[in-house]
Amino acid sequence: MKNWLFPLWVIIDVLVLLAAVALWVTAPEFKTLNIGLTVFALALGFLLLFSKFEEIKVFVRSSYFEKVLYHGINVVLVFSILGVVNYLGNKNFKDYDLTNEKRNSLTDQTKKVLELVKKPLKMTVFAKREEWAPMLNLLKLYEGQNKHIELNAIDTDLRPDLVKAKGIIQNGTVIIEYQGKETSFPLMDELSITNSLLKALREEKVILYFVTGHQELSCAETSQEGLAILCQKLRDQNYEVKELDLTKIMKIPSDATAVFVLGPISGFLKQEIEIIEEYVKDGGSFFLALAPAFKAELYDNLINIIKPYGLELGKDVVIDRLSTVQGAEATIPIISKYEEMHPITEGFNLRTVFPLSSSVRKIEGKDTAEILAYTSPFPGSWAETNLKGVTQGKAEFQEGQDLKGPIGLIGVAEGTGTSKSRVALLGSSSFLINAYQGQSGNTTLFLNTVSWMINDEGIISFNRPGVEEFPVILSAQHLQLIFVVSILVVPIVFFGAAIFVYRRRRLL
Repeated sequence: MKNWLFPLWVIIDVLVLLAAVALWVTAPEFKTLNIGLTVFALALGFLLLFSKFEEIKVFVRSSYFEKVLYHGINVVLVFSILGVVNYLGNKNFKDYDLTNEKRNSLTDQTKKVLELVKKPLKMTVFAKREEWAPMLNLLKLYEGQNKHIELNAIDTDLRPDLVKAKGIIQNGTVIIEYQGKETSFPLMDELSITNSLLKALREEKVILYFVTGHQELSCAETSQEGLAILCQKLRDQNYEVKELDLTKIMKIPSDATAVFVLGPISGFLKQEIEIIEEYVKDGGSFFLALAPAFKAELYDNLINIIKPYGLELGKDVVIDRLSTVQGAEATIPIISKYEEMHPITEGFNLRTVFPLSSSVRKIEGKDTAEILAYTSPFPGSWAETNLKGVTQGKAEFQEGQDLKGPIGLIGVAEGTGTSKSRVALLGSSSFLINAYQGQSGNTTLFLNTVSWMINDEGIISFNRPGVEEFPVILSAQHLQLIFVVSILVVPIVFFGAAIFVYRRRRLL
């Protein structure tokens, strides 16, 4: 072999070997290609050694080889130590997010959910290879938090057979396998992953019954006055939403996880009230949302179901004059402060809107009840008992007649003793309608309340802080300076330092 060809073939062999190692690390699924490259690199290496066997024997016996061997062993040892450190780092994952909004780490809610994974759980991403990076970067945060989680990725272009077998119809779909059960979902963000984890971990089906027959708010209604948005959010959490006509049954179905009465306009029969009372006394969960009682007697029997648990609804309309500062009507309280010690609102700081609301109060002596949200203090807000005056656009605080702020707007309570009942009372049915789900925290507060009511260990919605933007304005002079320093000065300095060190070593 010509002298100039041998170094060229050595360089080619080294490059092929490095490419094979890189592919084994980054793309282990290409087994045929990886094995082929590895075999080719090794075969070429043996061939080159055989062609220069005599020269290599002489080189091995030289003193120069001892120095090469010494430095080579040092390099191998350094890389071995780095490999061990990297392996231990992967097995003992720790992340440190220095951003103010913690955008590069998992929320505390997600970490609580991951603590529930006690057995092997496999996550498999089905996507084109060039789209893997952002998906795997997010999923690796989950894998690093729990040693039971195994992460895999399938290239949909290479495995169409597996895509068809698994019924994958959307690129970026993730399949979770846990205890013999598969759950698939399109990967969008952290919330989509965590909710799907909850779905995989949940052993029992959650069924929510919405009472009908009294002109209640409807899940089928997509207009501004409907409940379509909230109902879809519930379904997204793998909760089953069903309608329930109390006049056609003798007892609440045994599979009911919770019962909802949301914004009825007509009254309930005695038989219907007794069915709900029996269900709640037996440990059922009950959510009641009512509009202000302009017909005072309409809701009395419904409110009586809640009273034993320490909550009552006022026959009034909440007035909050501070809401007018934010561009809303005085009858639409805007709330941003909540009970900090309750699981539903712990760390919750989103703005919520309670249009046309009645006051929700704790009954004295009932320690199991808690008010979650209050209006501003008096004289900013009060509960107006002159309902006729409100309809006429006239509302003035009357000492001894109206209730001074802060006024409660939503309350929850638990049963005592052996009773596992959980109830929620909301003084504004309009709080739930589609019109108020887009630009406020109404959706999040409702979903968190439902999560608490059904004793779901996971957290349905996240309360991420908003991203604070601090724009940096650079002038043309600043850009020019950055260019000169980074592109010219820094390379020249390092290149000059390298030449100086080289010449100095030559003189030694």
